[in-house]
Amino acid sequence: MSKNQSIATWAAFVLSKFRKKYKLSESDFAKAINEYKAVSFLIGNYELLHYYDFDFAVDDLGKYIAEQGWSLNAAA
Repeated sequence: MSKNQSIATWAAFVLSKFRKKYKLSESDFAKAINEYKAVSFLIGNYELLHYYDFDFAVDDLGKYIAEQGWSLNAAA
C-alpha cells in the first residue's frame, strides 16, 4: 500500500468514527467535511495524528471544526 493510500484509509476511518461519535446526520456530516475542510485538516495533520489512536484524532478534528465556528452539540 502506498503512503497516499495509507493516508486516505486512515482519514476514512477517522471520518467514520467522527460521524458515529457525534451521531451526525448525512447533511451535518457533509457540512462538516465540506464546509470546514475536514479532509484537508486530516491529511495536513496526518504526520502527527496517525501516531495516536483514532479517538484522539476524532477529538482533535472535533476541536478544529468547533474552532471554525460550528457547534457539534447543536448537530448531535
